[in-house]
This record gives sequence, C-alpha cells and structure tokens, in this order.
Amino acid sequence: MNRKDPGRPTTQVDPSKGALEQLVVDLLRLRKYKGLTLEQFAGVSGLSRATLSAATQGTKCPSWDTMKCYLRAVGEDPSAWRPRWEMIADAKQREAAGLPDAPEQRAAVKRMLPSEVMTVHAFAVALRQLKVWQHNPTYQKIANVSLRHNLAVRQTTICNVFRGTKLPTENALIGVLVGMGLSPKDPEFSAWLEKRRELEAARVESTLEPPHNNDDTSRKGGFTPLHKKRIPIPRRRPYGTRNRLHRRRKQIMP
Repeated sequence: MNRKDPGRPTTQVDPSKGALEQLVVDLLRLRKYKGLTLEQFAGVSGLSRATLSAATQGTKCPSWDTMKCYLRAVGEDPSAWRPRWEMIADAKQREAAGLPDAPEQRAAVKRMLPSEVMTVHAFAVALRQLKVWQHNPTYQKIANVSLRHNLAVRQTTICNVFRGTKLPTENALIGVLVGMGLSPKDPEFSAWLEKRRELEAARVESTLEPPHNNDDTSRKGGFTPLHKKRIPIPRRRPYGTRNRLHRRRKQIMP
C-alpha cells in the first residue's frame, strides 16, 4: 500500500529544548509541506533513509552536505540556512563544510595571505586556511587532481606540507596548490612560490657560518702581527730615587 503520509520521526522532537531541536522541526515541516514519505524523499534528495532519519532525530547536528541535499530537495536555498547551521554545528563539521558559497558570508572569514607569512609554521597555517577556502578537499582529492595535471604528489607528502615541520619543496607546493584548485595563472599562485623561495633563502642564510676574524685566526695559528703584540713598558723609578740609593751605598760600604 502506497502511503502518502509524510511520516514522523520515531521520537517527538520538542522545539523548546534548543536550537538543534528547532532546526529539526523546521526541516520536518518542509518535508511535510512537500507531502513526501521518507522513502520518496530519500529518492528525491539522494540521501539514504538512515541518513535522513538521523538528521531529523534531534540528537546530533546533521553535516552540511546532508543539509544541502535536504534543502535543495525541498526547494530551499542552502546559503540562507548556513548561518543558522553554523551556530549549531561543531568545529569539525564547520571545518569539513568549508567556506560558505554566499560572498557576504565568506567576507566574515579571514585568512592569511602569502605576503603576511614570516615563518615556516605560518606558511603551513596559511596553506591550511587556503584549503578551507577551497572547500576543504581531502588529501586523496588533492592527490588525484594534481595527478590529472601530471603533478604526482603522494598523500604523505601532502600531509607533511600542511603539517609545517619543514618547508616543502617547490614541486610539492605546486602539486598541492594545483590539487586544491588554484590556477597557475592566478597571481596568488606566483605569490606562494615567491614566498617559499624567500623562506628557503632565509633558511640557507641562517645555516651559513659567520666569517672568522682574521685576528683570531692568526692567533690560533701561532702568529701574532707585530702591531698586535703587547710590548711591556719599562717602569720608571720616581725622581730622585737613584741619588738616594747611591748615598745609602756610600754609607754602608767603607
């Protein structure tokens, strides 16, 4: 029997408990307005029945991917719901969601540009922020995209680039930037490469030994220039001392 009942969650959600419960109730109202059962809505949204059921239980905030599929299936603009979802989602969910599609919502998220980077650690932090701006692709996706552009970069290398323990090679950086969707024609692409070269030059300069002092080297070799030798200055006797000693000798000696 084909039931047109849109269905209800197994447990009644109380919207007075909090923001999550209010969001779930509004999502259920949208599905009810469409007059779709859970099975029919799963076919329209492309989500499984288990995912839809978990998203409307009111126990955990659904992921942003689930929210986008759900809202588009009922004819809603996901960007209009993004700020409300941000207040409920946890840090991992917000990081996985990446930046909002709406430009006015993106403006509120700041990131470090290559020109602001001063250290190797800050270089990795700026790359991680760029990764979020590029919709937070996985390491596997970055590796696959770079491979399609003949820039093979292993996932372990990609992990080390974002970890920031050492400065990545130029080839690894190019592969990561291309894998995240940054075009080589983009001016920021060149800015990343230039900043990496600056940090590499600073690292090489810090490893060089300071120039030795010629004076120190000459002393270590056993030779001291004449103008550096310390010539003892003879001590002069006080005025009249010699005459007094001469008189004393005459007194003592017959």
